[in-house]
Amino acid sequence: MLSRVADAVFWMARYMERTDNVLRMLRTNYIASQDEIQNFNWQLWVDGLSANPELTVKVSNYREALRYLVLDKENDSSALTNIVRARENARSVQDYITKEVWQCMNDYYHLIHSRNTEQLLIENDPVTAIESLLRESVLFYGTVDITMSRGEGYTFLNLGKYLERSLRTLDLLELKMLEMEAGGHEGMHWKYLLYSLSGYEFHTKRYKNALVSPDVLDQVFLNTLFPHSVLYSLLQAERYFKRLDSISLPDHFKEMNFLLGKSISNLKYGVDPSASAGQVRSEIIKIRAEIKTLAQKLAIFYFGYS
Repeated sequence: MLSRVADAVFWMARYMERTDNVLRMLRTNYIASQDEIQNFNWQLWVDGLSANPELTVKVSNYREALRYLVLDKENDSSALTNIVRARENARSVQDYITKEVWQCMNDYYHLIHSRNTEQLLIENDPVTAIESLLRESVLFYGTVDITMSRGEGYTFLNLGKYLERSLRTLDLLELKMLEMEAGGHEGMHWKYLLYSLSGYEFHTKRYKNALVSPDVLDQVFLNTLFPHSVLYSLLQAERYFKRLDSISLPDHFKEMNFLLGKSISNLKYGVDPSASAGQVRSEIIKIRAEIKTLAQKLAIFYFGYS
């Protein structure tokens, strides 16, 4: 596979995963702002999810925040921008994805640009608009799973998906911890974090205690049965990377394999779910830096970046 093709498939998956995570978070935060959390701080989330916090806009209510984070063409981190970029990458490699995957991308692109989506989001019922977009995400993942061959394209696609997922989980956790500093019941904040990660039902079945920090942090960081945990995501990335052994330069494969193994070991043995909030935030920064280094090395070794 050409490096430019691998790069396009990798980034298509990253943009799709990024969009899915942002939309799930926005749906949950909107419900929280209307339900339990008084004076919900939308500005914190607008700033935290921005690609460049210095250029973010100031928002005064949830509709301005939703417009900016979902539909703003000038916002590099908006859902619309991510879908446009994912579709552009998909269009450049149509010979390496199935026609069904391409159709999913097109449908998603047209839905998020539709006037009906904008009206629902800004003027009527944001939850209906966001859930219709999330259904397109679910359809995309299912279509990839049942139509794409398990070749190199599928491997790079999953590498992009799981590296991005690990970063998004860390970002959501960090922002939720910042939000908790402003006050409010701890259990309420953890509940909405888990809803954002589609993990609340899992938590109620797996952990018998009330929502407490050690259990939530164990799930989000270390639980290998939870598909949005950081450890699960890195183990899946390692699994798919090992498939590249036969097509890799030995030195490149060895270095990448070492870095992946190091990140997984540091996560397993370096994160203490019972640690203080300050220690947890330090671990988030450390793990995020390691994952970004992995992505950079992958780009240099396999995509031809200099």
